[in-house]
Amino acid sequence: MSDPAWHHLPHDPRSFFDLAEGFDRRDLKRAYGKLIRQFKPETHPQEFQRIRSAYEQLENAERYGRNQAESQSAADAWKPSANTDRQSTSESQPDNTSNSDATQRSPKRPTPPVSPVDEAIANPRESYTRLSQKHSRSPLEYYILAVLSDLLVKPANNSEKPNDSEKHRPQFLQWLLDGLQEHPQEPGLISLVAGTLRGDVPDDQIQTLLPKIAKSIRSSLFYRLTEPLWERLLIDQPFEVFEGLIRECESHLRQGDPRGRLAFCLRILRTAIWTAPTEWTQSQLETLSGQAADLDDSMHNDLEFVELLHSYLSSTKSSASALPARAAMESFLRTYCTGDGPMATAEMARCLDEIARDAHGVQESFPINQEQDDHSLFLLMMMATSDLAETTGLIAPAPDEEKNNRQAVSCLRDLKNTLQDVVHRVSWIDTTYKWLPFAGLYLVYGILFTVLWFIAMTIVNQVIYSSATGTISVLIMIAGLLSFPVLYFWWFFPKYLAERAENSRQKYFSTCYTKRWRGRLFRYVQSCGESPNDSLTRLNGAAAFHDDTEWMNLVLSFCHGDLGLLIFARAQLFVG
Repeated sequence: MSDPAWHHLPHDPRSFFDLAEGFDRRDLKRAYGKLIRQFKPETHPQEFQRIRSAYEQLENAERYGRNQAESQSAADAWKPSANTDRQSTSESQPDNTSNSDATQRSPKRPTPPVSPVDEAIANPRESYTRLSQKHSRSPLEYYILAVLSDLLVKPANNSEKPNDSEKHRPQFLQWLLDGLQEHPQEPGLISLVAGTLRGDVPDDQIQTLLPKIAKSIRSSLFYRLTEPLWERLLIDQPFEVFEGLIRECESHLRQGDPRGRLAFCLRILRTAIWTAPTEWTQSQLETLSGQAADLDDSMHNDLEFVELLHSYLSSTKSSASALPARAAMESFLRTYCTGDGPMATAEMARCLDEIARDAHGVQESFPINQEQDDHSLFLLMMMATSDLAETTGLIAPAPDEEKNNRQAVSCLRDLKNTLQDVVHRVSWIDTTYKWLPFAGLYLVYGILFTVLWFIAMTIVNQVIYSSATGTISVLIMIAGLLSFPVLYFWWFFPKYLAERAENSRQKYFSTCYTKRWRGRLFRYVQSCGESPNDSLTRLNGAAAFHDDTEWMNLVLSFCHGDLGLLIFARAQLFVG
């Protein structure tokens, strides 16, 4: 496998991922997943971090609806333009108009232009002083001022080792923010500010910095640039601090494109939902649903995830959360929503490994025919693990086909050993709800009908005596006795007993699945280490080969409804 084009980072992540123009978030995830399978965080931490930063840069831009042409613009942002070259030339060369005669007499070779970058390297202090006194500056000049401020502006305490406040580089950030005020859509400045806010701001300065940024950047760009700071604030501070601060910052912003705030709310809700009041979360979801027309497909998926998470957290019982396997699932979801980087990936892998090794705990957390609806938790786990597999590469190697085929045959054989008892029990249920009522009712009906027939025939013979009377009476007796089975099987049983018989069969099948089949199926999917659909399809194929399809369809119908089994099988993909 060839090495990635590292030289494109950090300014041109689209070329680094080899993405065509017009790519979407699915294309980005596929390209990202391909690279991180080669550069895993535990074996290549530095390379993984560079790939992750490039992915976050593009993913952030896609969510906020940035024009993809900006990717190339950001890559070329710091190349000196022709105007800059002309400006540098005019500033570096003296005015020779008044000395034209002398120039004609002794022509000299023109002095090559000096770029602002070369000037800053040669005379940093003079360059900083000159550029800081200008009233209008190019994006490149703002960048030069920001870099020179790090070199020339000394910290107040003059200490040799920088503390957290110095690492923040406030003057560096301030020059970039000033540049964005003058050039609001400059991709190079946007990329630099985003990178600075993503990693160079100490926790204790976030609350004071955010209002300052809101006053400098009063457009929806504020949401995109400050999103990482808000996520950190929600993790480290009480929700009330976030709520008051976001209200203060939004008071400084102008109304603009709603997509920026929608994308911001969708991402922040994933973090805030764990500590925010239920009423606040519900209000935000109603607002987002009311503006669904402004959401693209990926944002609709994000909204669905948050709605499912809100539904689950609102309805789950504390007793259910106390179960170890369910607690591990909630810990996984919380880390997925609030964590970032290799440490969060390692914690999610640990949670999935714990789930994958606790078959009994998962069965206990998802009892069959329980009252609580766990479809929200199931869908959340499926969505989160799918995204995790795409964006981290945490997935086990391809399974051994031959071994898994043997496991399917072994599981089929063990399940089939219970078939004889199941058939006997089902036959008894049919007898109980179909044939025993028929025999009892037929006996009562036969006695009553015979008595009535005898009385009727006696009266008829006394009134009308004929040789044909005996024949007619026999025909009436036969018709009366045959009419009951027809009435029973065509009307009485389907209307009053068939549903009860089916409910009894399903209840017995459910009991059979819980006590006889479920544990063996959990061991089967654990030994296969592949997706739920693949493992169950393999088992069905083995049943078809041995001509047991009809019986296996019954077992698989319970498997596909067993949310615990499906989650347990999905977790096996991340063990290896």
